[in-house]
Amino acid sequence: MSEVQTIIKFDGPVLAEKAMDVADLAPSLIALSDLLKLANKHFNGDRSGLKILVNADLEQNCFELAISLVQTIWDATNSLIADDNVIKAKEIAEWIGIVTGGGGVGGISLYGLIKLLKGKKVKGVTVLKQQDGKNSVQIHIHGDGNSVTVPQPVYELYSKSDVRRKAVEVMRPLTKEGYDSLSFYKGKNVFESFSKNDVPSEQGDDLPEVIPTNVIKSSIHTTVRIRKPAYEGRSKWTIVYKKAIDAEMQDEEWLTKFQTNQIDAPPNSQLVVDLEETIVTNERGEAVEEPIYVIKKIHNVLPPPKQEEMKF
Repeated sequence: MSEVQTIIKFDGPVLAEKAMDVADLAPSLIALSDLLKLANKHFNGDRSGLKILVNADLEQNCFELAISLVQTIWDATNSLIADDNVIKAKEIAEWIGIVTGGGGVGGISLYGLIKLLKGKKVKGVTVLKQQDGKNSVQIHIHGDGNSVTVPQPVYELYSKSDVRRKAVEVMRPLTKEGYDSLSFYKGKNVFESFSKNDVPSEQGDDLPEVIPTNVIKSSIHTTVRIRKPAYEGRSKWTIVYKKAIDAEMQDEEWLTKFQTNQIDAPPNSQLVVDLEETIVTNERGEAVEEPIYVIKKIHNVLPPPKQEEMKF
């Protein structure tokens, strides 16, 4: 179990009596919980769980959040095993911006990027290959000639509209009279802080999309072979397409039927699918990392060939 602690603090004249309207507080904390769970789901799938614990410090008008990320994984036999590939709670919290670390490259977190890009226009986005395998993304801002470089995980979080929406909902109390600021801090270290002017619109139309110009997406209608399915949850499937690859399963209707035994597709069965392939390239058009695959639609299941019994 991994645990990270931070403090969320609302400030303003409405809090002079050291009390906060639950109608303002509850949606904000629920949005923070949803935000962290979405981020954990994005990076870890069903391999880990995340829960948010809240302790109120009424003397300081702040609320301590103890965040626990359970780093366990279910294997095919439903036994718990350790998974070295699970992203730790501290990294997720850093990428979001609620604890120290600032997301890594350039010290920009998700919340820092939201503050920076609010009301701006983006003219270009480039994925930069790093030798250590930790890619970064350079965002070119229109008008002032500036650019900002963020870790790829921060870019991935920002690029998801549901993540942005939850991040903004956490700040929603600042849109009401009597609230002046919101901050995440611990001790003397303030990780991120916001004033009323920093809060994006409820519709999010003042937050620009960030779409890399060096990313190639292809739709492929093909047949793949099942190597390792996910009998529970939304973990990636291992399939054989040219070679063994991991692919996200986005055909929710088919997956639900498979996991409830309405469809039979044992390992080594073949699937007729619509497959999406995403490739990141450099300035010369060369791939800089392994392609990312998503199964968009399953059209048919072809059972594995039966082995004929040998007669002596």
